Amino acid sequence: MRRRDYAVVLTVLAGLLAGLTVSWAAPPRSMRFQKQVVMDKQGFNMEAFRLLVPEQWRFQGGVRWDTRKFPAESFIAYKVDSPDGRSFLEQYPHRICFWSQDQSLQASYSRTGAEILQPMNGVDYLRNVFLPRMRPGISGLKVVESGPLPDLAKRNQEIAAYHLNVFNQISPFTFRYDLGSDAGHLRVRYRHQGREVVEELIASITYQTVYMPSMYGQVQAVTWIPLVKSFQAPAEEMEGKAPLFKVVVDSYQENPAWAVAGTKLAATVTRDQLRQQQAVFDRMQQIRRSQSEVSDMIHEGYRRRSAAMDRVFDKYSESIRGVDTYRDPVNDRYVEVPNGMKNAWTNGNEYVFSDQADFNPNIGSNPSWQQMERRP
Repeated sequence: MRRRDYAVVLTVLAGLLAGLTVSWAAPPRSMRFQKQVVMDKQGFNMEAFRLLVPEQWRFQGGVRWDTRKFPAESFIAYKVDSPDGRSFLEQYPHRICFWSQDQSLQASYSRTGAEILQPMNGVDYLRNVFLPRMRPGISGLKVVESGPLPDLAKRNQEIAAYHLNVFNQISPFTFRYDLGSDAGHLRVRYRHQGREVVEELIASITYQTVYMPSMYGQVQAVTWIPLVKSFQAPAEEMEGKAPLFKVVVDSYQENPAWAVAGTKLAATVTRDQLRQQQAVFDRMQQIRRSQSEVSDMIHEGYRRRSAAMDRVFDKYSESIRGVDTYRDPVNDRYVEVPNGMKNAWTNGNEYVFSDQADFNPNIGSNPSWQQMERRP
């Protein structure tokens, strides 16, 4: 597997980890919702997920495929907002982050669109990355509550492990890796457009640490994928809206068949890509061997043509130029040796000539020299 290809293993999981469990107030006795079934029309033409939407609230979003990537990558992103637009629940598209001390790996993954960012836990990601980027117009930010969500992290890791196993059955991994997960929440209060807002943010992150050989020894490379879901409302309305948000979150059901289909697609494409790559390498080797054969034939043809023409002049040429012709048995070629030498030796890279009939360079040294025969 190419070094950048292991990132594919986790990207197919990013849309699979959207279910969240948080603490909520008890719902009121009567709430009205409508079923929202979201189809993956661009990809598998099947149901991707469903959820309940409060009556008169608006659902936007769904499944989007980025076919510029190889394999194609699916993103789930949606927003459910109130009729007045001041309260909403939103799931954001996942992000692909990468980190390694190896600068060449950083450059390689950056070209694929991955963000080069050191791994962090869910709370830190929300506080230090998500809020500064996604809430630039707020003021008076206060963190009301924050903490880990270990049960959510455990569930996400179980799902990721299952899909990695499916992937591995189709396209076996060729590297050692560790799988990890974290989840955390952040409840904040701030002012936006003159109104006091309360927002709850939940981040779930899956990490895959791969151990790769390099010219500097083994290096670690971490692909990590944060997925954020949030809900917000005017501060004075959050208590009443929280039960609605809970139903929306709890009712979210992803179609397992769609999720597994995405994993199988990525695994199959990766496997076939590797096979295609190996076929290319095999073809390159065939071409190289073919070129070598052509080259050898050309050289042999030139040698034979030269021999056919020069044989008439051999004795004259040797006599005039003061040389004898010997055959190099290692490289299977002819070498002209100064006239008068009693023997000639070669190890394939070097040549030894002597005017002593009993000279043998193998005596007193490693026996790697072969004697050359004089051409009649």
